[in-house]
Amino acid sequence: MSDRQLNLHGFEAIAWTAVWLFAVLAAAVLIVVLLRYERKLVPRRVGHVLLAFRLGLLALLAWTFSQPVLSWTLDRAVAGRIVVAVDVSDSMATSDAHASPAEKLRWARALGMIGNDANRDRLDHWIGAYEAGREPDWFDDADNAADKPALASARQEHLQNVFAQVDALSRKEIARRLLDGANAPLLSDLADAGRVQLVAFAGGNLSIERETLSQVVGEPPAGLRTGKSDLSQALAAVTSDGEDSPVLGVVVLSDGRDNSGQEAARLAERLGQSATPVYPVMFGSSLRPRDLSIASLDYPQTVSKDDKPVVTAVLNTSGFGGEEIVVRLEREGADAIERKVRARDQTAEVQFQVDAADVGRRNYTLRVEPRKGETRADNNSRSFAMSVVDEKIRILLVDGEARWEFRFIDNALSRDPNVEIRRVVFRQPYIGALDEPFFSRTLSKPQPGIEPADSPFDGLDLVILGDVAPNDLTAHDWQQLDNFVSDEGGTLVFVAGKQNFPLGFSSPVVDRLLPLTDLRAVPVTGPAAFGPPSERGFHLALTPEAEKELMFQFADDSAANRDVWSSLPGHSWGVLGKAKPAATVFAEAVGIGDERALPEQPGSKSTANAAFVHQYYGAGQVLYIGIDSTWRWRHRVGDTYHHRFWGQLGRWAAENRSSVGNEFVQFGPEQTDIEEGTAVTVRARWSRQFLKRFPGLTAKAEISRSDAPAEAAPITTIALKPPDDRPQVAEGRVSDLPVGDYRIKLVAKNSDLGPAEISAPLYVTPFRTPELSDVAANPQLLTELAQAGGGRLLLPDQVHELPQLLARPEQRTAINRDYELWNHWMVLVLFFTLLTTEWIVRKLHGLP
Repeated sequence: MSDRQLNLHGFEAIAWTAVWLFAVLAAAVLIVVLLRYERKLVPRRVGHVLLAFRLGLLALLAWTFSQPVLSWTLDRAVAGRIVVAVDVSDSMATSDAHASPAEKLRWARALGMIGNDANRDRLDHWIGAYEAGREPDWFDDADNAADKPALASARQEHLQNVFAQVDALSRKEIARRLLDGANAPLLSDLADAGRVQLVAFAGGNLSIERETLSQVVGEPPAGLRTGKSDLSQALAAVTSDGEDSPVLGVVVLSDGRDNSGQEAARLAERLGQSATPVYPVMFGSSLRPRDLSIASLDYPQTVSKDDKPVVTAVLNTSGFGGEEIVVRLEREGADAIERKVRARDQTAEVQFQVDAADVGRRNYTLRVEPRKGETRADNNSRSFAMSVVDEKIRILLVDGEARWEFRFIDNALSRDPNVEIRRVVFRQPYIGALDEPFFSRTLSKPQPGIEPADSPFDGLDLVILGDVAPNDLTAHDWQQLDNFVSDEGGTLVFVAGKQNFPLGFSSPVVDRLLPLTDLRAVPVTGPAAFGPPSERGFHLALTPEAEKELMFQFADDSAANRDVWSSLPGHSWGVLGKAKPAATVFAEAVGIGDERALPEQPGSKSTANAAFVHQYYGAGQVLYIGIDSTWRWRHRVGDTYHHRFWGQLGRWAAENRSSVGNEFVQFGPEQTDIEEGTAVTVRARWSRQFLKRFPGLTAKAEISRSDAPAEAAPITTIALKPPDDRPQVAEGRVSDLPVGDYRIKLVAKNSDLGPAEISAPLYVTPFRTPELSDVAANPQLLTELAQAGGGRLLLPDQVHELPQLLARPEQRTAINRDYELWNHWMVLVLFFTLLTTEWIVRKLHGLP
């Protein structure tokens, strides 16, 4: 329907109306006066023609002054959209031969492979029997009693044939046939309820046409990143095409696998709040298949020469519980290392200790030997690489006095061939027998002929700060230490002491650096302080976050590692506290007699008994150790655990620093190994002296293939710019590099970096996805999605309900359109036509 109305806006302003009406009347009077004069010179007929043109011009001007606007209102129905998103990720390529008979029967009925309206009730009974765990009744009262045995046998045989056909279909093929197959395609039914927007999704999403559905499902485009499942991509498609038409609902056809880390339920909740319900349709069996896969792989990307790095893998062993699994670690040019592990129910953990005798890049493949009956064998191996470098870890050990903890830490690190250590002890006995004290008593000591560094922490990887007194470090020293962590990306470790630190400090810088609050001393008194070492005082319990860190690994597998930590000698004193919101608890004190302070779950931020706490601070990190007795771990085992802990802590700290450079700059990517599609920050950290010498310094990073000639042009260049408030750092981000080995070269203008090229390696490896580590359908996540979005979870044989669930009363909208007639170009054409014609008539008859 439509409604038209002419409005004269020129009459809305009274003053303007009066002015233009007076002008029109005055012009009319003048035209009449002019006509009386012209009749003396021209015939009456010519005078009438001139009068007509002049009055026409006057009328047109009056029409324009009145500002006529034609308002046109259209009342039309609004067609709603139905977004249908089909999952094409790798897990949807799984065939569920292990599915239960009830699940297979539902899929077969959904595809029209069995059943019709006449026997719908019989199939419902069969599905109910299978779900209840019993054999179905193969005939009912309507069947001929004489034919029952033969009929039952025929039905069982037919059903098994149907199951065999279903076993050959992948999840996404079942979804495709359900959407656009020959038997009652869902897309046609949904088209009666609204306009269908078809979307394919995995790690990304892509709007597609019905005609290309089969092609996209069969061979998804690379841009969809099928190695990743991201359910939020299905929901994001609602607004991705920029349309403003109302969405009647979102139908998501998926197995419920999601390894994106995105919170799809929150997006579904927002859609539900805007009256856009979400209806997931689950494909695949919720039963875990019989399958071996690599769920996770943990290894250090960079290790020092002669280290003994540990590679830890967690295997999914669904269906192989209690069986012996053979795992091999293969290295190019070396013999494979083989381990046999026994699967515990659904998982198994295996560790390999590898040597690092040779400097260079090493490529490895972890492989699980395939077993008979596996659902799929393309998830049994994973490749990775490790770099062995011959560089010293630079450590500064600072303490107020040479206490036991200082001496044992110094002893452990001094004997590590990969550590370059410097020590400062502020208070130490000195009787003058030597030219100078054994340890330095100041943070920085200038050497003859060498200009002192601006900061005593320049060039370090790790600073270990012990029981210093408030007057040992000046406010300037603390600010330099803060800059070392936040600006230069260094690692700071606090080791609590009984005399001064941290309880004797009241400083804003210290408060910022400490990763915990509510500090309190916990002395152990009474018999518990003097028992055997294994029973003395309180013990440390690692949190799950700490078990992932290299420095806390004292055994080859997690269970054995926890046993080692529980058997370590206890501690009779500590300074414990509560972790800050952004910090991570690595270890908690247990058995201190204050059970009220213990958390309900390991690693809880609410515990007041946090002993080892970590936080990221700017570009660096801070670790707090709330005991002064790690040396007790040497009881009857010597270096085994104490030396290993501090050596691994130094390597953990060094991983946070750039890998190449000189006395002017440290340069390199945050990570030397990244997966395809991952962005990485490339960072240069300048020395203060270098920036003072070259204040106009600008820098960039040129990225080339590692095997490209030195004179070849880089494949990409990124500008390195300082972030806010960090002038010593210049950084940029690079992404979307194809798989391969790269060389990142630092180029600085208006400066002199020295004769040697400064370049760091970068290795882009294929995307390692947990997509196939567990391919069981996830009804819990899909149910959560449906509840958040105000819909409900459907199974494939229930999709015929969707048109009714999505149907809504017809929506209509009024569309208002205004046409400014006075401002139309035809008015200007008519005005000049009349004016020109009047002028020609006058001239032809000799009028001025």
